[in-house]
Amino acid sequence: VNYLSGGSSVNPNHKGLNLPVDMAFAFHSDAGTTDNDSIIGTLGICSVPNTAGKAVFENTVSRWASRDLTDIVMTQIVDDVRKLHAPEWTRRGLWNKSYSESRVPEVPTMLLELLSHQNFADMRYGLDPRFRFTVSRSIYKGMLKFLADNNQLKYVVQPLPVEGFSCKFIDKNKIELRWTAVSDPLEPTAQANRFVLYTRIDDGDFDNGILIDSNRAEVSVQPGKIYSFKVTAVNDGGQSFPSETLS
Repeated sequence: VNYLSGGSSVNPNHKGLNLPVDMAFAFHSDAGTTDNDSIIGTLGICSVPNTAGKAVFENTVSRWASRDLTDIVMTQIVDDVRKLHAPEWTRRGLWNKSYSESRVPEVPTMLLELLSHQNFADMRYGLDPRFRFTVSRSIYKGMLKFLADNNQLKYVVQPLPVEGFSCKFIDKNKIELRWTAVSDPLEPTAQANRFVLYTRIDDGDFDNGILIDSNRAEVSVQPGKIYSFKVTAVNDGGQSFPSETLS
């Protein structure tokens, strides 16, 4: 991180690639077990003093910003997991301790211990792809809110993937595609306002997509070719993951 940011406005006194990195993040699965079926849960770690004992970054910003980042991301994870998956999910401590991953970078940094990979109750959720998606999205939302707050900007969370994607012939050489936008019950800003339709012909690549204002499209096709389609949702915050591919 320090080599990437060295020489930039955030880390002016080091040599490096002059990239003004906003923050850094370490993702861990803390080891540990319980004798019963209880969840060990989520721990957040920051390091306010750096290796030299300083409490400010090289650009004079307080290193307590790392604690803000850690609290925001950790709170987002625990709140979302409790609402969508496990009301009993444990929020562990928020530590200000000396770990190299959080102590050395000269930008706000969080070390996340999401769960215990050795504990059965944790891994019942940890192996579930729906849980993994929720946690990954929570981390993204926490980072987004931290950066927006630091820069005094309003944030918009990218939409969720569409659902109900369908494809049918409405004429001999014409196909109708339909889909439904998905609201995010956890994030009111994550409303889709447009969509991108991607098309692939035979075994070629998908095209760069066309922007669509509604949740349907009509596409003309030529006989003897295989057409494949996928759709993403779009708003001012970005683009969702793609739908399934229909051919």
